[in-house]
Amino acid sequence: MNVFNRIIMIIAMLALILFSIVAMVNIFMNLFEWSAISGSITSYTSNLNPYILAAILFLVFVIALIILISEFYRRKIKLANISTDPSGKAMVTLKNSAEQIRERLTNIQDVIDPQVKVVSRQNGIIIEIFSKLITGINVTDKTKEIRETASNFASKNLGFKVLQTNYTATRFITKKIKDVKVIKEVIPEEVKQEE
Repeated sequence: MNVFNRIIMIIAMLALILFSIVAMVNIFMNLFEWSAISGSITSYTSNLNPYILAAILFLVFVIALIILISEFYRRKIKLANISTDPSGKAMVTLKNSAEQIRERLTNIQDVIDPQVKVVSRQNGIIIEIFSKLITGINVTDKTKEIRETASNFASKNLGFKVLQTNYTATRFITKKIKDVKVIKEVIPEEVKQEE
């Protein structure tokens, strides 16, 4: 149950609890007549513009329908099969495996902000990689290194059968070299001796 559904259910349950308490107290105290309340609601709705009433009821219907659909609709976790044997299957979520591959790619020099998407197929996976590169590097060699690193990591460490590894350079960035200069103050020997 998502947060929106919980809020609506809490409000509905609080209203139901309040109604039950008022109804129980009314049984013993006779504070009001139920027919008078229903009569006042009926007279209010009959005096209301029919288009406004229809719009309000339609809005309530749509909200109730959305809550009902979202309660029964569950987003499936996307899995990929690693291995299958007579005792069962070993599965890994695609999101987790993409994150593992992305962490591995961040260690490659001149690759900035890699994004990985793993697509499951019946007999293996396809890895889609997007990242920024530093300008001035050999793009062909770097692309090959990125694809091989991702493919090898996915097959050796995660146990996938990699069908294809695609790479897209999204942008080229100039490398900024920060020179940190430490300036030491040199005090001449004569000054030291005078002190």
